[in-house]
Amino acid sequence: MRGDKKLFLNNIKKVCERLKKEDDILVVGHYDADGITSCAILVDALRYLGKEVRYMILKKLDSKKIQVVEETAAECVVFSDMGSGQLELLENSEIKKFYIVDHHPPIKAHENQLNPHFFGYDGSIDISGSGVAYLVAKTLGKKDMAHIAVVGAVGDMQDSRGRLMSLNREIMKAGVKYDLLKVKHDLRLFGRQSRPIHVMLTYASEPVLPGLTGNKKACIEFLENLGIGIKNPDGSWKHYVDLSFEERQKLTTALYIWLLDLGYPEDVIHGMIGEVYTLVKEKKKTELRDAKEFATLLNACGRQERAEIGVEICLGDRDKMLKKARTILQKHRKAIKEAVEWLLDSGVEEMSNLYYFDSKNKIDENIIGVVAGISYGAGIIRGDKPIVAFATDKEDPSLLKISARANWKLIRRGIHLGDALRECCKEIGGDGGGHDIAAGARVPKERIGEFLSKLNEIFGKQLKK
Repeated sequence: MRGDKKLFLNNIKKVCERLKKEDDILVVGHYDADGITSCAILVDALRYLGKEVRYMILKKLDSKKIQVVEETAAECVVFSDMGSGQLELLENSEIKKFYIVDHHPPIKAHENQLNPHFFGYDGSIDISGSGVAYLVAKTLGKKDMAHIAVVGAVGDMQDSRGRLMSLNREIMKAGVKYDLLKVKHDLRLFGRQSRPIHVMLTYASEPVLPGLTGNKKACIEFLENLGIGIKNPDGSWKHYVDLSFEERQKLTTALYIWLLDLGYPEDVIHGMIGEVYTLVKEKKKTELRDAKEFATLLNACGRQERAEIGVEICLGDRDKMLKKARTILQKHRKAIKEAVEWLLDSGVEEMSNLYYFDSKNKIDENIIGVVAGISYGAGIIRGDKPIVAFATDKEDPSLLKISARANWKLIRRGIHLGDALRECCKEIGGDGGGHDIAAGARVPKERIGEFLSKLNEIFGKQLKK
């Protein structure tokens, strides 16, 4: 394992000693699955210590949002899964005291900042924001949220190489040790727990299964031709988790051959199979039983601007909030389906080192990144270049929200989206950054042509390294 774990944990211990002395704490988290789980883990740990704790979820952290945080008049603010890239803004704010628990690339050090990058770890693959939050919670004496940290890591695509690694893996093993998780190598399609098997195939989107996705009749015939019935002996719908080991092998092999015959890239096909993480204390055949489905549920809450529902579910609500979340998930998936269909019809533009598309107000800014990522698996673009998508910023129509996505083949060739967007924004204007495989920015609308030209140039330099 790369990185200096001992130094990192010592740093966490020192900062936690100061954090223990705080009260009237506001935890501020990001609105995606990793941010929601990070927030919940920290709220849970601080309340365990008897602290007065409130929380707030934000889509972004800029001067306007910092002003909103200031207006809460909290004595102490803990920024979770954000803050490292906005440290200078925070230092110049009127927030009395703040801590940062983040995994994004930091701009500089601060005595109350916890970030793995300072200790040789890569926050895009070694540990998620929820993972750093869990290490803080564990140091504070609360060890039973490792499964929620794994949900956050999966939601942050840190298992996109087929498994969790490095510090993420150690946290996963803690979840297994405390009987919170079960880990196995299996098919990773969404719905393996919560959906009947033919419905799981019908709504497959990562990757899209041409000829099957969107065609329930074809999916039923596909399964029947494999000798796999869609109902159990008692007449109930058969879910993937109901299949025998032999049936699972048969289905996985058939899907692999199906995509191979269609010419799908090997890395897309391999991404369909890997480690799956089962939350053993959750009810079987529900969204919360599988880490990938749990993360999707949380992402839906965040993207539909109801992130607080996700936080409460992570904190244990299995009644009112879970019902609301399921309704939100249906709405979220419908929006993504319609967005992907629009993109299939509209297509993308191509430059020498990137693909891009303008959503033209047809895709909400909250899901533009999700759709960009799906464009690889849906076969809309080849896997040879990064994809860049943009949508109008709802809060400031003079800006465009940029979402960029890549794949591991491109990362191995030198692409780092976060670095590229950060460099580009310094020259063009705006604010950008993120991980190597997923990043975002906001840029002035009138400068989008310059932005794309400069970004294309930066990607070219990265690929030649």
